[in-house]
Amino acid sequence: MKAPKPFLEFVATRDIEPDEEVLIDYGEAWENAWNDHLTDWSLKQSVENREISSLSILAMNENIFNVSHSWSEVHMPVCSKMKLYDETLAGNATEYHGFDKDDELIDLGHTTSFIPCKIVGTNRERETFDVVYYWDKDDPIQKFVTELASEEIHLSEYYILKDLPAFFLMFTEKPGRSDERRAGSFRHEIMIPDDIFPESWKDLSNDI
Repeated sequence: MKAPKPFLEFVATRDIEPDEEVLIDYGEAWENAWNDHLTDWSLKQSVENREISSLSILAMNENIFNVSHSWSEVHMPVCSKMKLYDETLAGNATEYHGFDKDDELIDLGHTTSFIPCKIVGTNRERETFDVVYYWDKDDPIQKFVTELASEEIHLSEYYILKDLPAFFLMFTEKPGRSDERRAGSFRHEIMIPDDIFPESWKDLSNDI
């Protein structure tokens, strides 16, 4: 939805030195609410079976070949869209019928440069993965690739690509499951002091 949105522009009134921190005062109420949130959040982290966080996913990407990094309710692996297009066009991917259409929601809406995939094999020595991905024949780019390789591609919904270099895969949050969208995530209004605005801005009449 397109609609007018407020924005703030910060202007430095003096030179900012290299590595100098610029701190913005959100007000005492915000700071108190943040400190309360940190205390509550720290207590929650000690609870067993806690949900996977963005920090956990960062650790997964640093140890990407850990076989325990399967799909969860919060995260999933994704592969480079262009790499999969190239490999599909080259005829290196084959049809895959190893799970049902809606298995683990691998067919997700994806408009970014990465698309959901499922790891079905790993090779630590070669640093590669075998991955399954969804081929949307109605996607404009995929439709174009399909037309170019019509003899090799039979419009299966799922394909498997073997020996995908690890460089083209990463773990990320599922749509709508990032930390800031969780119930209990920190949210608090930022109170802007009236005295930072010129008096003329506070006149709501039509004379200005």
